[in-house]
Amino acid sequence: MLTAGPIALIALPQPAWAGWAVPPAAAPATGLMLAAGLVWLWLGKRRSDQALRRSRLSLAALQQDGQAAEARWQASVEQAGCATQAATGERDRLEQALFASQQRLQRQLECASELVFALDLDGCIQQLSANWREALGVDPERLLGQSHAWLVHADDLPACQAIIERALASRRRQGEVEYRIRHAEGDWRWHAARVAPLFDPGGRRVGLLGVARELGADLRSGAYPRAHFDALTGLPGRLLCLDRLQQALLQAERHGGRSAWLQIELDHFGPVNARWGHAIGDLLLQEVASRIASCVRRSDTVGRGEGDHFMVLLPAVGCTREALEVADKIRRKLSEPMLLRGQRFALTSRIGVALYPLHGMDEDELSASAGLAASRAKDAGRNCVALPDRLPDPLHELPEAA
Repeated sequence: MLTAGPIALIALPQPAWAGWAVPPAAAPATGLMLAAGLVWLWLGKRRSDQALRRSRLSLAALQQDGQAAEARWQASVEQAGCATQAATGERDRLEQALFASQQRLQRQLECASELVFALDLDGCIQQLSANWREALGVDPERLLGQSHAWLVHADDLPACQAIIERALASRRRQGEVEYRIRHAEGDWRWHAARVAPLFDPGGRRVGLLGVARELGADLRSGAYPRAHFDALTGLPGRLLCLDRLQQALLQAERHGGRSAWLQIELDHFGPVNARWGHAIGDLLLQEVASRIASCVRRSDTVGRGEGDHFMVLLPAVGCTREALEVADKIRRKLSEPMLLRGQRFALTSRIGVALYPLHGMDEDELSASAGLAASRAKDAGRNCVALPDRLPDPLHELPEAA
């Protein structure tokens, strides 16, 4: 064995040429170089093995990441497929529901006794129920897209247009308006309609929906006024009073004014009617009508509803106090004794007062508010005046405006 410093080399068989290729003096140096080369090769192989091991680990990690990414992608694809399937199912369900709803609406329009119509914001007809064919004598499909003004009598068009404008401005349903409409036979027929605004999902106005009805031959032309007056008292009936209230509210809205609606109900009129008969009862109602009319201005309207119910329209009032003073004047006048056919009768009344715009914005709301006020007066002991929300203080204590 040869020893050169710390490195020991095991004697190896030498080839034949080794004796003359390397001088004997160079043998230690050659062994050192050979040992160093072997060490270098060993270290290189070790580094290569470590690099290969790291590469394999990195490749395994990349493979795992790739498999995880592929799994996530596959899950995403499956979720997207499920979402698409669910969306498709929901769309199909909504389409079926819409179709069913349209079918129900179409059947309702076909079976409705009222005349249903829809207008756009320009007043052009967008939809008509099938029964318009009988009402107009023409195929409703031929009228789609035409202006409603083409059908309505020129004298009645301003009232119809006012109702439409009011519905769009207030965004609320409006009361009934009466008008004449052109028939295919060339004559004009009386109709009455209510309209309400239509909105899209964003709350924007897109048109109007209306429900109309035919008033019949007895309400045409010259017969129209007679049908709207009470046969017993000669006073306007409820429909005519509400129509005048509607016109008064349009004027009040335009000029920023106030209007008042009074509902008058007689106390204990039923027993009087039962004891003395309907003939005396009719005379009492005529006297009541006369006394109420004597308490108001010529510009005001006194009307009679059903039974012992009367109404008063004050189209222009300055304040709540003014309306209450008129109501109290009527109450005191009706409480004065009545002498009829030798008999002395004493009646009292309860009066509900509602004012625009304090207690309502249209005729339906004001009428309901006045009825509520009359019920409040009844609960308070009758023979008094009431507002919808309270019993008024004595008139001398009322403020000048409310």
